Amino acid sequence: MGIGRVLVDRWGLRVERVEVLEGGMNSRVWLVVADGVQLVVKSVDQAGDGFERGLELAARLDSAGLTTGAPIPSLRGRLVEPADDRLIALLQYVEGIPLVGGPDDQDEHRLIGTTLARVHEIAPARPVDLEKWLKIVTDLDEYLDYEPWIRPAVGDALAGVRELASQRELSWAGLHGDPAPEAFLRQPDGEIALIDWGGAIVPGPTLYDVASAVMYVGNPNHVVPAYLAERPQAADELDDGLTTFLNLRYAVQAAYFAWRCTTDVQTGLTTADGNTKGLSDARQSLVGR
Repeated sequence: MGIGRVLVDRWGLRVERVEVLEGGMNSRVWLVVADGVQLVVKSVDQAGDGFERGLELAARLDSAGLTTGAPIPSLRGRLVEPADDRLIALLQYVEGIPLVGGPDDQDEHRLIGTTLARVHEIAPARPVDLEKWLKIVTDLDEYLDYEPWIRPAVGDALAGVRELASQRELSWAGLHGDPAPEAFLRQPDGEIALIDWGGAIVPGPTLYDVASAVMYVGNPNHVVPAYLAERPQAADELDDGLTTFLNLRYAVQAAYFAWRCTTDVQTGLTTADGNTKGLSDARQSLVGR
């Protein structure tokens, strides 16, 4: 079923234009004009309820004043609608310029840290079983032998998180899950929006989001102080656990790209060697060679 037909049947919209956009690593995205309004359509494989839970979090945050590209319910009041073998969501279009997050861009690093802190303050959550949460890695266990170094490196990262959790309490919240700089948009009024909630993790340890942001920008020097300016209560937790969760974040990358290499998934790549490069970057960070 085409996107235009889905919007007519499930959202009751009069579609005027549909334009394919560059999607994420696990999604397809379209810019549409319907009833004179710009909107975004995102589709993902039908696998679990993670996509819908991420959209629910985006809606909650948007209601609290953080622009997220929130979902627009269908005629049946649903945030996602099935179409063929995909799940479809209709989202508000957010105008803005993506942050670059270069290694020396201190201002943008601070904006990322501040915005993540807002997410975690708005959406605190009760912990769930740690082993269940670690399925973000362990569900990819069958791919960890793609290269000899992956399984032991991932095992060490998981052991580190388990040890940390046995020694101290971790704070949990709804997580963005993949806070790359390009997900943060500087809007025309100067405010920062945070979009792309398809990879959200609800709930998860807040350390995971902070470690993810640090991984993307390359250092913690300004992300972490800006985060702590909003959430000073997290200072000891970050001191104790940031390195541990950085290792976990690289382990997630290793498992994820091992899966993509094994199954030859090409979605979201801008170069032919994107999957092997992602795996190589994870190896460099986990084992240093």
